[in-house]
Amino acid sequence: MALADAEGLEAVSLRRVAAALGTGPMRLYGYLDSKDDLLDLMMDAVCGEIPPPPRGDWRGELRAIARDTQRTARRHPWYVTLLGTRQPYGPNGLAYSERLFAAVARLGLPARLTVHAVDAVRAYIAGFLQLELLPGPEAEPEEEKLAYLARSVATGKYPTLAWIIAEFEAVGPEEAFAEGLERVLDGIAAARPGAP
Repeated sequence: MALADAEGLEAVSLRRVAAALGTGPMRLYGYLDSKDDLLDLMMDAVCGEIPPPPRGDWRGELRAIARDTQRTARRHPWYVTLLGTRQPYGPNGLAYSERLFAAVARLGLPARLTVHAVDAVRAYIAGFLQLELLPGPEAEPEEEKLAYLARSVATGKYPTLAWIIAEFEAVGPEEAFAEGLERVLDGIAAARPGAP
């Protein structure tokens, strides 16, 4: 994980990990079949850093899980790539999934809707974190992109974008994450039996 934290996920290979451990890559093959196994272990280790939420209402638990996932991902930005591409099947990953499903299950939804609700929460977390933490494919500096956006919006061709930008300028990533999550949770709450 230290290698991925320092140099990114693309730097991780069995050869590099073996060198960091002072051994040869063949030694690792006694424990791992492939780089995918290593990535699964790394993902599971990060899931182990996400603390269980305090027991409470389902919304509070999901908020805590989402917030703590965001904080943990900021320490390990490479985790966001794995979060969007694979399921966590190790013991820590299963415990993380159990916490998500247990919180939603208390709503009394059928299993199918519980899965969809958890998928929506996971997709929101992964999507927001990708925008926040992963660099885009373009190498254009952020200042240049923002200057272009300001010039484009100033033309008057994009009045809705101008309104959104003006209203959203003062909102930081924490608040934006929390507000978006509330909309996802509102949607889940609307699926409850007997919900208005």
